[in-house]
Amino acid sequence: MSQAAAQATKKNAGKKWTLIIGAVVVLMGAAGAATQFLVRPAAADDPTAEMQARKRTRVYVPLEQFTVNLADEGGERFAQVGITLEVLDERTDKAIKAHMPAIRNSVLLLLSSKQTGELLTLEGKKQLAEQIARKAGGELGWTEPPEGAAAQRANPVAAVHFSHFIVQ
Repeated sequence: MSQAAAQATKKNAGKKWTLIIGAVVVLMGAAGAATQFLVRPAAADDPTAEMQARKRTRVYVPLEQFTVNLADEGGERFAQVGITLEVLDERTDKAIKAHMPAIRNSVLLLLSSKQTGELLTLEGKKQLAEQIARKAGGELGWTEPPEGAAAQRANPVAAVHFSHFIVQ
């Protein structure tokens, strides 16, 4: 190979490497910009963004199954209920585990005060879920605001989910 051909080959190889390095830098910049756009923190004054962030960090805490006699006349009816609490964060999960005996007691007393007719309807189950959330939140120190007043802070128990619900 002549000296001129060798220099031309070296020059082309140098251009290829420059082009490859330039392409890598551009791709890394685009990836960084995309990451910044997708993961950027929400505005502090945007309540919608705060609520969406809270929904992403929710934790589900299953309670042991409850089997209770219902308050029907004769006392022959019972309910078997599986409950999972949806809480706002890991800290609340730990608090629930620390207060589990009190929470289970409150839920047990609430369930055993119900009659069969209350638990068989969809509306009755929804009402029971709301009552359990209030009871469990109360055991964690949350207080329900008086009617018409704004809540000082949200109930740490965001929702109650039933994993099974049997009434006999």
